[in-house]
Amino acid sequence: MAFNNFMNMERLTLEIINDHILNMTDDNYEIGTFLSIDELTNNMKNGFVIITQLSCFIESFFNTIINSCMNYNGESLLKCNIEEKIDLIFLYYEKDWSNIKGQNPWSVYKKTTKVRNEMIHFKRTYIGDGAGIPDFEIGGQKVSQFFTKSNMLLLMKEHIKLVKLIANTLELSIYEEGSIFECDGRDNLVNYVYDKKIIDIDESRFESNNQNKQ
Repeated sequence: MAFNNFMNMERLTLEIINDHILNMTDDNYEIGTFLSIDELTNNMKNGFVIITQLSCFIESFFNTIINSCMNYNGESLLKCNIEEKIDLIFLYYEKDWSNIKGQNPWSVYKKTTKVRNEMIHFKRTYIGDGAGIPDFEIGGQKVSQFFTKSNMLLLMKEHIKLVKLIANTLELSIYEEGSIFECDGRDNLVNYVYDKKIIDIDESRFESNNQNKQ
């Protein structure tokens, strides 16, 4: 019997994020009111990778729903922007999206996306006057507070909360135990998000895995 192998992009992005968070610190300042060039450079380099990967995490999540849960085999829906994908997905499942928009995980996602977009399409080079680098804003966020280890951990947690909130609303499940590479040899469960109504899952193995971790 032949088995098929799959790559889980959501897991890959989360592992990249975790790796870069380890390289960050929580203090971007020198003694006084000016920013430390070395600390800020390090935190922004790693932080920019993180917020870019968080965007990939969200987009991959929606693409997996469209491909695997909605059984869509085309290309046009996958080329839609995030807002269009959300509208299509919630229309397909006949669920209300407005409640999620009013919650904190969505607000964090929008804030993070604004910073990411402004950095990708960066136009301004002037920061400010003085003998050192003063704190400044990107996408409405102070860099001294946004590009820190603790804030990146918070952003990751809120993005994960967002996809879980969406999955619960759509009555879908998250395969948290999944790896970057998965084989369908056991029960065909290979994706980060899946529909239990489509895939017959032996959920007792999740309980066994959790007991082994304790």
